[in-house]
This record gives sequence, C-alpha cells and structure tokens, in this order.
Amino acid sequence: MWAQSKGLLGSQVSFGGRYALGFVAAAGDPEVYSKLSAAQQQWISETLAKLNGLIVSTTGTTCPSWAPEIGRASGCFQMWFNGAKLGFTKKDGSPLVLRTDGVFDQDTLDALRTTVAFNPKDFTTPFPGTTLPGPAKEEKKLSTGAMVGIAAGGAAVLGGVIYVATKGKKRRRGRH
Repeated sequence: MWAQSKGLLGSQVSFGGRYALGFVAAAGDPEVYSKLSAAQQQWISETLAKLNGLIVSTTGTTCPSWAPEIGRASGCFQMWFNGAKLGFTKKDGSPLVLRTDGVFDQDTLDALRTTVAFNPKDFTTPFPGTTLPGPAKEEKKLSTGAMVGIAAGGAAVLGGVIYVATKGKKRRRGRH
C-alpha cells in the first residue's frame, strides 16, 4: 500500500538487517541509463511515470521539478526514495542514500527495481531481460576450469568405453 511519510510517499520495508543485493555502487558512479537497451529505458520511463502518478494520487504531493524527461524524473525519484526511509542499507549497515542530481546511476536503477519488486500489485511488468521487476539474479556459470574438467572426464569415459568395446571384440575373434 502506498502511504505518506514526511510529505513524501513511502512505505516501511524491513529487510531484517539483511543486505539487499545490488546496492553496491558508489554515489559518484557514472550514469547507466544511456547504456541500457531501448526496452529497458522505456520500462524505466514508464515505471517512473507510474510511480509519480501513484505518489500524486495517494498523497496529494508532487515533485515540483517532475517532468517525463529522464534526468528530472530520476531526480524526483531519488528525492522521494531518500525521504521515504524505506530501510535499505549498504553492506556496512549505513542507510542507502541516492544521489539527488538526476543522474540515473546504478544505485538509482537498483533502487527503482527493488522498490517496484516490493509492490507487485502496482508494478506487474518485469524489467526487460528478467522475470521480476526486482533485482536480476545472475545465473551461475561454470568456470573455464570446470568446463575443461568435465570435457576431460567425458573424454576419459568415452575412451574407456571404446577401449572395452574394441578389446572385447578382439578376444572373441581370437577364440574362434
């Protein structure tokens, strides 16, 4: 449910002291919006617009600098996120505070995706390339060493099967 908190929209989210994956970038990190696919950029713009609409309709408050342009929309989201006191923390336990200059950096992306993941009734469209609006889970891939080991093991087994099969045929031929 969307609720008002100190003049800004917010809902209390407890992580039980657990670190939320994805919030690892420093505040000075470069913007990431321009590096995203067109579908991901569209999702971000639509999600920020929907969130702004929910804030306005639920609380009656508005961000004075709101505009659908990414810099202004992300700046409003950053200010709302910081004021909402959602309970997100960094690994060191300090509160996660987003930059408020409108630069759409990795922390802002992670915060947006995590915020909508906690509100699946309001945000049903997944972030492109994932199945959920929340942080993407990285698929575990085999290391090069593991792949070489599996290939070597497979070759040894196949070689053993071929050896047994051909050696067995020679024995049978010699007995006739």
